[in-house]
Amino acid sequence: MEIKNQLQKIESLLPEIDTENSQVSKASVGWHLEHSLLIINSSLKGLTMTNPEDYKPKFSFKKFVFLNFGLIPRGKIQAPKQFFPPEIPTKESVEKLLNLAKERLEGVKNLPSKSFITHPFLGDFDKKTTLRFLELHTNHHLKIIDDILKK
Repeated sequence: MEIKNQLQKIESLLPEIDTENSQVSKASVGWHLEHSLLIINSSLKGLTMTNPEDYKPKFSFKKFVFLNFGLIPRGKIQAPKQFFPPEIPTKESVEKLLNLAKERLEGVKNLPSKSFITHPFLGDFDKKTTLRFLELHTNHHLKIIDDILKK
């Protein structure tokens, strides 16, 4: 699912932000939404802040597996603290991040293809790979949310 469609899905999930299911996740739907949006916003901003001439792609088996198979094992990888929602997510906090994500997604369209971010575990991602990463990461959390809501 493309990021634009994922943002629409996130918006549709706003009424569920307080829903929890401890058998699926320690975190609420709102936490997963806000975490996903923090990653999206940070990554899209990062694309605008790097010099495309500095892009140095390197092969990584983990990166290859992740990008080609979309495998993110649940509960095995701890996100860096800066991507944890700072408080209990509210409809307003998620909406603010959602609107920022929409703006930033529009803003990266005309960036050079070698604009990049550096992922803490997987190395440098060019623009296309960054967008693929964001789709896979967001999809991972949307699947968790779907399971939380199944109850």
